[in-house]
Amino acid sequence: MNKKEQENSLEAKAKNELQKTQQLSNAETVKVQLKDELNKELHKDAIIRDDLLKGGVEPSQKLTNKMDERQQQLDELSAMLETHQTHLLSTYDIAKMAIEALRKYNPKKANELENSLALKVKQGNNRKVQKRRL
Repeated sequence: MNKKEQENSLEAKAKNELQKTQQLSNAETVKVQLKDELNKELHKDAIIRDDLLKGGVEPSQKLTNKMDERQQQLDELSAMLETHQTHLLSTYDIAKMAIEALRKYNPKKANELENSLALKVKQGNNRKVQKRRL
């Protein structure tokens, strides 16, 4: 493979991994939002259950089942998010390696892609912080 073909191949690989990183980041954001909503609902149900218990009333089986189901969904989402985060970091590492290899052939393009990758990671982290504040 000549120099230009190698450069094009590495650039395509880096761009592909950047795209995967962006897609995974977006999917993770949706899952985090869903997890937050489920957590809020579970918290509301727990408050209702606690109020009933304080009042000497046994919570209904429907409420208890709903809480168990939400807790199970939260556990599954948490596991899924951990797996998702691992995959995201993997694509990030692959993109960085492709960018580093590209740097030998076209340092300017490698810098552009590296900056793009850094922005995508920064945007993903900012979304997480904003959601936690709300």
